[in-house]
Amino acid sequence: MPRDPRVLARELLGSDPDEIESLVVWTDRATHRVAIGAERFVVKTDDDLTTVAREVAGQRRAAGAGVRVPEVVAVAHDAFAMRWVDGRTLVDHSTPDSWHDAGTQIRLAHDLGGGGLPFGTGFGGFEPGHPTWREFFEAFAESMLRDCERDLEFPPAAAARIRDALRAAAPMLDIPHLAWCHGDLQPEHVIVDPATNRVAAIIDWADNGAGDVGWDVAVLTIDHHERREAFLAGYGASTELRAALDQLLPLYEVVRLVGEATWFAEHNFPPGENLRRAIEWRS
Repeated sequence: MPRDPRVLARELLGSDPDEIESLVVWTDRATHRVAIGAERFVVKTDDDLTTVAREVAGQRRAAGAGVRVPEVVAVAHDAFAMRWVDGRTLVDHSTPDSWHDAGTQIRLAHDLGGGGLPFGTGFGGFEPGHPTWREFFEAFAESMLRDCERDLEFPPAAAARIRDALRAAAPMLDIPHLAWCHGDLQPEHVIVDPATNRVAAIIDWADNGAGDVGWDVAVLTIDHHERREAFLAGYGASTELRAALDQLLPLYEVVRLVGEATWFAEHNFPPGENLRRAIEWRS
């Protein structure tokens, strides 16, 4: 069970908060915004201590590369506090300039590279790691499909289409554009300053890990294909990378849709739209 946010704030920040706003509360994790005087912070806690450590390490690594992230101000074994960053999500402020700057910011993280990290470890908490991106992604996709088939009665024909596409994509999965990826780069995790159209912060680094650049691009643009060009321009994508993305993004997207459908169902949200899109998907 998540710990009392007032107690957490006192432990992490040294004072009782004047205000507490619970942003997300699950059975095993929670995120709260707290105010102490004129200062505002986010306090996050998670029963999975590995997740806490991975998010803090990921956020600090991103900061070291010049990526705009909230400042981590205090860390405990099961929680951490960071400064609140004002802004709107990339969904709510979806301008070409903001997507262009998001591309510039993500490129800074990706340029750190994924060398030496086991593929998959960290991506959604997926374990164990795998020696190649292809081995990880095939195992990851199969895990998502099996969960969806078991829990949501995903149609066999739709599952077969995705598995066929995975087999066909094997040569491309064997030559990924390797990077250090955010892992869960949904546009809700990109905070934009609407006055400048620049990224104010990228948050939620708990799923960071070694992987293919295309996974971050797919997660970020799955519902925003019209902004993909602005993002890739800011990213500085080469012609060769763009060609690879053209082949792999549809596959990455459908695997994400399948995984999201199961996640929504597990957390008592309707999975209908994601499920429908996955069922209707054609490679």
